[in-house]
Amino acid sequence: MRDFVTKDMIYKAMQVNLLSYAQGMGMEFESRGSSDTLYWKGHSLNITQSKNKWYQFSTQKGGNVINFVMEFQGKSFQEAVRILCGEDIQNNLSGFSHSQQNIEKSPEKEKLVLPKRNANAQRVFAYLVKTRRIDPEIISKMMKEKKIYENDKHSCVFVGYDEHGEAGYASVRSTYTMGNAFKGDVKNSNKKYSFTMNGKSDTVYVFEAPIDAMSHASLVKLGNGDWSQDWRISLGGISDQGLSQFLSTHKQIKNICFATDNDEQGEAVLNDVYNSDGSIKSKGYMNKYKDMGYNVHREKSNNKDWNEDLTEIKEMIEKAELEQSQTVVGEEDLEL
Repeated sequence: MRDFVTKDMIYKAMQVNLLSYAQGMGMEFESRGSSDTLYWKGHSLNITQSKNKWYQFSTQKGGNVINFVMEFQGKSFQEAVRILCGEDIQNNLSGFSHSQQNIEKSPEKEKLVLPKRNANAQRVFAYLVKTRRIDPEIISKMMKEKKIYENDKHSCVFVGYDEHGEAGYASVRSTYTMGNAFKGDVKNSNKKYSFTMNGKSDTVYVFEAPIDAMSHASLVKLGNGDWSQDWRISLGGISDQGLSQFLSTHKQIKNICFATDNDEQGEAVLNDVYNSDGSIKSKGYMNKYKDMGYNVHREKSNNKDWNEDLTEIKEMIEKAELEQSQTVVGEEDLEL
């Protein structure tokens, strides 16, 4: 029976090196700061070598080498085990080339279906203003442009549009404030089409998440600046697909300011990775876009991200205003 697999076969399959297997299927990987975790070029999938496991951010799926074969070659559990044990492996690998082409093309063919809208956006508006402390004017503008709305589960939906004005990308963020809130991309989203805050200048600020882009704009407004002057885009993570697409359709841009998170991942993607002999293994975004002729800058938040900065400053302002009002009331009592 070809469907039958033994425990010994499963154990043997689990010992197959996932990275080597994936490379044998024609997948090319690059480092983004960590030598242990490598990323499939142009995709959100990574492989952690020490754990022999994979994870794909766009689908929120992951697992071991058997799961990998099942997911990317469309095999059953038994078929995956047999392939990894060496049965007809070359035929399956050569067959993957065609499967891979279909996988890479499928997001272009399958239409993104946005989550159903709620009748109003009261809960999302309240969450963004009260919890995230984002300026109401900025939220209202994004909602008017249909870049933010509330779905029927009362979550935030952030939308990015393609060159034809059609929704090409969407991410969902729960408004639940207790514990870990759900967040993830909508099925068939294409990270090329990033959440964008329109500007008028030749400068674009690059963030990891829409909330950080709006938080940065709110901070500019707090400082009496014109928050609508510069462009802002969210990558929906750290892949620069969205930036590349944005630059291809916005030829006026001359300056790029990377405002990714102030953490290990946010820094790693900006910096070059070197080989042991000192040669460059892969270019970080700073030098990559500098070499393309752009003026490149880095702007860091004081905390991990821009929303933490905004929340901290808003709380400081409110505390100062409260202390001032209490002082005035105290003075009035003395006069009486």
